[in-house]
Amino acid sequence: PLDFLRRLPQFTLMRQSIQLQPRLLPQLLQQLGRSNPSLLALINEHQSEFVRLVNEPVSEEEFQESMRISQEQETQMRAANTVQVTQEEMQQIERLEQLVGPMGLDRQAVLEAWIACDKDEQLAANYLLNNAQDILNSRFGES
Repeated sequence: PLDFLRRLPQFTLMRQSIQLQPRLLPQLLQQLGRSNPSLLALINEHQSEFVRLVNEPVSEEEFQESMRISQEQETQMRAANTVQVTQEEMQQIERLEQLVGPMGLDRQAVLEAWIACDKDEQLAANYLLNNAQDILNSRFGES
């Protein structure tokens, strides 16, 4: 049931990391549980197969290919997440950053709010000011 993991470059990189530093396994599984709970459940159901897969040697070629694919995917994701804005919109974003930056909110939070509020600066400002603590908590894993 877990053979599909062999085809994922991220899993190859994870195997390499775990083999070099086995103490990372609990952290990686915890992170996996947050990002993909159904995959963690599948791993828990098939622990012996997972341990066998994780312990399979990673060849240099396999490692290099996984690194290349991961970097390509990251570049594609960055390109897909690029937002084109006009000069006026950029000024709105900068004003929002000046408003909430001292509260610890970064450009990412500002952009998410601004886009979610249909690029309405006042609405985004209200949202950010009213929800700053919740946004910060969600970013840094506090509840």
